[in-house]
Amino acid sequence: MKPTEQVMLYYKASAEGITILGIKGRASQLNIPELIDGKPVVAIGNFAFAIEQEQPLAEEESLGELTLCAGSEMRTAPLSQDNGDAILRIVLPDTIRHIGTHAFYGCNALGSILLPDGLKEIAPHTFSGCGALETLTLPQTIKEIGGYAFYDCRCLKSLPIPQGVQAIGRYAFYNCRSLTKINIPQSTEHLETGLFLNCDCLYEIHFGQCKHISDLISVLNHELLLTIDFPDARVKLLIPDFQYEYIENTPARQFHQVNYGTGHLFRQCIHNSDIDFRRYDELFYLTKREDAAVLVLLLAVYRLSYPYRLPENRRETYLSYVREHLLFATGYFIDNNDLEALRLFSQWGLLTTETLPEVIALAQKKKKTEMLSFLMDYQHKFAATPKKKTFDL
Repeated sequence: MKPTEQVMLYYKASAEGITILGIKGRASQLNIPELIDGKPVVAIGNFAFAIEQEQPLAEEESLGELTLCAGSEMRTAPLSQDNGDAILRIVLPDTIRHIGTHAFYGCNALGSILLPDGLKEIAPHTFSGCGALETLTLPQTIKEIGGYAFYDCRCLKSLPIPQGVQAIGRYAFYNCRSLTKINIPQSTEHLETGLFLNCDCLYEIHFGQCKHISDLISVLNHELLLTIDFPDARVKLLIPDFQYEYIENTPARQFHQVNYGTGHLFRQCIHNSDIDFRRYDELFYLTKREDAAVLVLLLAVYRLSYPYRLPENRRETYLSYVREHLLFATGYFIDNNDLEALRLFSQWGLLTTETLPEVIALAQKKKKTEMLSFLMDYQHKFAATPKKKTFDL
């Protein structure tokens, strides 16, 4: 049985139901009741759980023993400090329909919270400073994510944003340094500045429509994988990284930005409402010369897999590259257990009687039984395919 910590829970009643105004005292786990005085708990007030300096983690997790206290005033600032244990998880009732601004601000040990269905907004600064929060499921009813909503959530790794979100406020994910993937739904029309500032690990971004892309990735100079939904097709584009520095021109009293790497050129192909596919494909010669072999391979394979606006001559350029580096390519995808890539290679005519034996030997050497089974089966079918007979006169 968990030890308990005394926690005062302040609330205010109205015609709509109960609003939680705040707490005094903290515990590892807090279970917010569904009913108070026979009325449903419908809202969490501004700064309700917010704190400037969170308590230390308990050696043994504690459960909050709630004492209900009627209050009247909404908080306007976080508590500077409090008694008890750092909050690890909060259980909210399904009756809640509104969570106020800064509600969990500074709860830097909070790792688990289940948001109730019916919630329509993540208010500004709701989870600011929740540095231990790794994953979160947003209800399908969410329509808006406020500014700085997830600011400094340094452990947040992914956040599926539901279709129906119409607006995302400024700097919503600022300093989410562990965030690796995110999506911008087709429904999202209003996007403010600085969303991904300092998101150093962000790699996969899925755009539900070709809109706002250039603005959003302008603060990211590392490698990116963009998935973009057009009305008639989906594309995946790999964008290389680049580095830069400012060089002083002393006589002119100016600084000039000097770029290193191909990424800044590829980013010039990405506009807010369209992609310059012609220029993107033209740059393949440069990335072959400048970038790492794996990046070049993936760029080619993604372009072949999603050939939107891909001319036949550019398609052949990408195919020729993969064909020339087939053992390296198949080895990479075999190592990563990517059977779909091998299926695509077979559809593109890259696995032939000349190349199959070496690829099969590679799969055998790496002891990848699923890959080997596919390759052996394909070899059998390929060999059984009737060949056209020719006669020389």
